[in-house]
Amino acid sequence: MIVAMCFFPADIPIMISAFHLYPIRILSFFGLLKIIFNPAFTKVPFNLIDKIFISYNLLGTIIYVIASNDKIGAFVFKAGFFIDSVICYIVLRYFIQSKNNITLSIKLFCICTIVLLPFALSEFYLANNLFSILGRSAIGVRTGEVRAAAAFNHAILFGSFAAALFPIMWAGYKAQNKAIYLLSALCCLFFVYASASSGPIVALAGAIFFLSFFKWRQYGSILAWFTLLTTVFIHFARETPIWHFLYVRIAIKASSTGYHRYLLTDAAVKEFWDWWLLGYGAVGPQWHLKYWPRNWATFTDVTNHYLLEGVRGGFFTMLLFILLCYKVIKASGSLSLSLDSTGDQWMWWGFAVMMITHCLSFLSVAYFGQITMLLYFTFAVAAFAFDESEKMQKIVR
Repeated sequence: MIVAMCFFPADIPIMISAFHLYPIRILSFFGLLKIIFNPAFTKVPFNLIDKIFISYNLLGTIIYVIASNDKIGAFVFKAGFFIDSVICYIVLRYFIQSKNNITLSIKLFCICTIVLLPFALSEFYLANNLFSILGRSAIGVRTGEVRAAAAFNHAILFGSFAAALFPIMWAGYKAQNKAIYLLSALCCLFFVYASASSGPIVALAGAIFFLSFFKWRQYGSILAWFTLLTTVFIHFARETPIWHFLYVRIAIKASSTGYHRYLLTDAAVKEFWDWWLLGYGAVGPQWHLKYWPRNWATFTDVTNHYLLEGVRGGFFTMLLFILLCYKVIKASGSLSLSLDSTGDQWMWWGFAVMMITHCLSFLSVAYFGQITMLLYFTFAVAAFAFDESEKMQKIVR
């Protein structure tokens, strides 16, 4: 599954008659069969993170079908998405049952990123995507600059994927001081650069900041409250809202589409009472027809994962998703604080920062394709961390 995340385009299926077999679906299905028919797998306890993940997916599916005009089409679409996400999560959850499983996963990611480097170099410098053999041949170019995407659907997803991996690579290097971790971390840095996208660059900067916060991670809640209060202050102190400051004023790339993201967020706030309960279902928000300037009328993507959850499943689905992200960060961060080994502390802090990096990326892109597998992997590791914390608390009692 880790190899598939890095090297197999998730949107190019194997066609068998009328059936579209996508890599994530095939791997999840065979992984589930292995779990069912292999008695070596021990039963995984159903904890709080598991419950929130299932509830968030189930609620989003139900509301999407209710809000859509074509109930059958909406049901088929969301049923497939629900099966993909939940089965993929369950498989990853069962395969991550020890520290050794996690260490092996990080090493596999290291190997894959190093092997991926020549592909990214070829695409970025030679405008030749070597994944054309798998159907991924298009080269992204903006203002004359190549945007490497490798096997991913879009350069932003490739950059976000690399930014999210960087924390665990760096944590592995700090924990074990081995060259393979450092080399893979440097590869991730290049991938973010080669994606030529503002979102991944900001997410990576956030990852580096929080990794440098390792010695003071016990003050993480204070930092979170300080950030929230500062954000509220900036929002009310400025003539324009905070999302204008985030998307328009903080622009890394001159060619960035931050203004679109500002318009998107502004439209969501204006129409909150139209989508808070049921979202828009398969119809979509159609905000581009109401609020976009004429030259942006064709840009309809909801390039914000939080808002995408809202327009598809309403405010409560979005709230459950945000709660899930918070619990994942808290579970990994808390375990990092409770362990004695510096290496273990770094490993779990790396996963906490990994989730924070995802959360930063959500502000500029809605996840789809193989990067969703990395997100489910992050959730599954945090669920394991939650179990470990529970065991430690029982021992203390």
